[in-house]
Amino acid sequence: MNKIEKKIIAIGGVGVTPESDESLDHFILNQLKKTKNNIGFLGTASKDDNEKVEKFYKKFDNSNSELSHFNLTSSINGFSKWLLGKDLVYVGGGNTSFMLEIWRKNNFEQVFKIAYEKGIILSGVSAGAVCWFDWILSDSMGQGFKPLKGINILEGSCTPHSSNIERINEFEINIKNNKLPKGIAIDDGVAVVFIDGKPTEVYSTVNNQSAYFLDKNKKINLKEYINNK
Repeated sequence: MNKIEKKIIAIGGVGVTPESDESLDHFILNQLKKTKNNIGFLGTASKDDNEKVEKFYKKFDNSNSELSHFNLTSSINGFSKWLLGKDLVYVGGGNTSFMLEIWRKNNFEQVFKIAYEKGIILSGVSAGAVCWFDWILSDSMGQGFKPLKGINILEGSCTPHSSNIERINEFEINIKNNKLPKGIAIDDGVAVVFIDGKPTEVYSTVNNQSAYFLDKNKKINLKEYINNK
């Protein structure tokens, strides 16, 4: 019996334009093993903003996949069954703290962990990239960047949009001061693939944008970190 490959695709932020990044979209689709897939979208972090939902359908319209979304801010009924029927779930950006509060209140962290163990690909951008980690550096609680507890599928910490100098500096300071464990920073236009909990690939659609591994002593390019493992 083949071992189930457990995969997460974390995107630091949209790269080429604020609207979409077709190259990143294709990269996500190429992670799927089948030609016909069932892909779901969660826009909880944007309070299920219709515009973001519509963008999802446009984004994957020509992918030969069955597409659906679930508005958790309206109803939670049937969510577990919906999620566990997917090949890939794409979690949109927005307010990370708001999204995680809904997930925790309804014990959905456990459902995501079951999906992950089943081999359903968990993916997302910004809030949807960092939520899988143990800890997050987030500005979603107001009053600047602060540590926020994630759902602990991936060990360590993460911050998105690390092309923002203020954010990456705060991330570095928080790690050095023991407020966050060692972690990964992901620039806009960059996707990081994690297989069985370990980073295995960095894909960038923007020149000079990348992802980084940080601990108390160093900040290195994540590609270098992966190659030295």
